[in-house]
Amino acid sequence: MARFGVEAIRYFNHARAAGVSTAGDLTYTFNRSNGFDAKLRSAGHARAFYWANTDCWESDIRDVDQGGADRSWVDDVDLYWQETHGGHEADGRARMLYDAPRTEWRTYSNRWQLGEDWNNEWVMAYSCETVKRDRVTGLWNIFARMHIYCGGWGTMWDGITTDECGEDVADNLTDGDTVSQAWHNGVSDWYVDNHPITVCVGNAATWNGGAIRWDLSTLNRDHLWGHGNVEADLAPAQQACILWYWTEG
Repeated sequence: MARFGVEAIRYFNHARAAGVSTAGDLTYTFNRSNGFDAKLRSAGHARAFYWANTDCWESDIRDVDQGGADRSWVDDVDLYWQETHGGHEADGRARMLYDAPRTEWRTYSNRWQLGEDWNNEWVMAYSCETVKRDRVTGLWNIFARMHIYCGGWGTMWDGITTDECGEDVADNLTDGDTVSQAWHNGVSDWYVDNHPITVCVGNAATWNGGAIRWDLSTLNRDHLWGHGNVEADLAPAQQACILWYWTEG
């Protein structure tokens, strides 16, 4: 079974007061993150941590080599759920906002190296625009044996009809869907169009000289521990390509 962690931020009054951001507060953050947490625990998976609001720190995901503490938090769990305001830089780096400067207000993905220190396999970020779809290669450095990054290439809506997205993703994971399918189908909504994307790296066999073997990728093969196949980690030296799959709905 899997160990998982959750960090969810609804309020951004401290960031606004410090002039760091003008982002408004969210509304249904804890409906989603609580649903994700409850469903996984009811299926026998172990929650390692659940931090909320100002207890969420950007150093939790920043690599230890960059002065962070990922070894104790995000890189110490198999699956990590993050909810906050997101965005990206022109070079493809993801960024996410926090409401406490411990030690910085924002995280940038060029300072992540997940799977390197311990065992992170999957990150799920319910945040807008954390993947720049025409510059996905800007995320390559985060895959230090991590398997899949699940994010948003556009708006990920915060509304009454998306309040069950976390529960739906967890349901899909424990029903045996692949991690990629669980994300895309779980955040899909009948009223608004969410914009999920999943990103992974592949080895030389997946690259196949440029004729991509999607059937060999973790997007096609990875499941949550205890609910199907999990592919072996790919060390950076084995990584030959970066793959992504996006939907709208």
